[in-house]
Amino acid sequence: MTKTPSRVLALTAVSALALAACSGGDGGDSGGGSGSTTAAETEVIIGSTNEPTGLQRNVGGSSGVRQTMTRNVYEGLAAIDVDGEIIPALAESWEVSEDGLTYTFDLREDVTFHDGTPFTSADAVWSLSEIISEESVAARKSDLSVMEEITAPDDHTLEVVLSRPSRSLIFHLAGETIVKEGDTEHTADNGTGPYRFVEWTQGDHLTIERYDDYWGEPASNPGATFQFFTDTTAMNNALATGGLDLVIAEDSPDQLAQFEGNPGFTISEGTSTTKWLWAFNDDEAPFDDVRVRQGLYRAVDRDAVLDAVWAGRGQVIGSMVPPTDPWFTDLSDVHAHDPESARELLAEAGAEDLTITLDYVAGDTEATIAQLLQSDLADVGVTLELNPIDDATWYQRIYTDHDFETTLMGHVNPRDVFWYANPEFYWGYDSAEFQELVAASEAAGSDEEQTALLREANELMAQDAASAWLYLEPQIRVAAAGVTGYPVDQATESFYVADITREP
Repeated sequence: MTKTPSRVLALTAVSALALAACSGGDGGDSGGGSGSTTAAETEVIIGSTNEPTGLQRNVGGSSGVRQTMTRNVYEGLAAIDVDGEIIPALAESWEVSEDGLTYTFDLREDVTFHDGTPFTSADAVWSLSEIISEESVAARKSDLSVMEEITAPDDHTLEVVLSRPSRSLIFHLAGETIVKEGDTEHTADNGTGPYRFVEWTQGDHLTIERYDDYWGEPASNPGATFQFFTDTTAMNNALATGGLDLVIAEDSPDQLAQFEGNPGFTISEGTSTTKWLWAFNDDEAPFDDVRVRQGLYRAVDRDAVLDAVWAGRGQVIGSMVPPTDPWFTDLSDVHAHDPESARELLAEAGAEDLTITLDYVAGDTEATIAQLLQSDLADVGVTLELNPIDDATWYQRIYTDHDFETTLMGHVNPRDVFWYANPEFYWGYDSAEFQELVAASEAAGSDEEQTALLREANELMAQDAASAWLYLEPQIRVAAAGVTGYPVDQATESFYVADITREP
């Protein structure tokens, strides 16, 4: 169903800020005397097809809440900036013991939550403990379960003792948010970021407004509204007619025609971390047989898939590791398209004349890929039954209950190769050798040693065809002329909006 959007100038609170804004933003010329409107005083309206599935904390399966909220409204001890670098956030600094087992964080003392409550180490202890609690289904739970003791020596010191060294601990913590002790959902009161959450109208928009008592550099605009779409054509029509300032991500080159060569718009093409994969339920027959997975993978013409979706943009990949990760190795030739070899592997496994189901979230990109997979598999004697579903069903049945045969999904998370070391993750890959390599990489004595071990793990996972990785998306954004300050690359799940300005 196509949704016809309207420009959302969501709350009078934001409008009031826009009219009255005279606080010190980060800069730019004020451009005139009283009564003038500056770029820093203008709310930005952002188009996205990645709506949150909910505002609960410590759930996985949807990046929408992290895209809109993380670093904008809710912060972690550290953060990942737009270049993919780890920077301090609620923790000013941290120290690691010689044995790598104790992390001591020096927390900022001038931080308040958005209801004015002071942030203390007790909030950090509670928030981190909840991530690894028995009830948590956070995507990074397995990565962070290495935290054995989390204590607060005083109001502004946090101590974390690990059960074993974890070279990636700070990176994993940088993606997790700290909220007020006892708050299980994201609300207007429990963030510490440069914006305060205002409202989420499900199926339409989510609005945030600048928090004037923010501890750090104030946001360059008074607020932002994320306008959500299920149809990219409608989203781009809204941009073309002035209903949006910026589209976070285009999902097809066909959408660019109306903006190319038009001085009213800017098209940027950067790198992303969005890996599209055809995931098998490796824990269930016949996908527990590596030969079946390899055969199915070799049946797929990945170059044709990428060309159909992106017409030459993006790149074919052979594992979960994108070029932005230090341990990237080009494995695109592993299990390259080879229908004859695919038939031989399936026959060897006794899996001829297979009929399997592909569950996927309904959408244009997904439908295109699904139909190509169906055609490629038919060429090797496999029947692929297509089953489009909605986001909520995918999250519950596939991500949570693991009740599926195969599924199609784009994963945006950085450094998510670690999830293949967790046999409880939804794709069920269970390789003792892979797990040992990842564990050794976390205990590595240097970045170089970690990188070498993870490259070896990456190659093993690719040979095992733990999933069928298809391609890495390009990061294509389109903005109206006069909109500046947005990141070109997507190095993290968060879309940081505090530097964006729009000329009035």
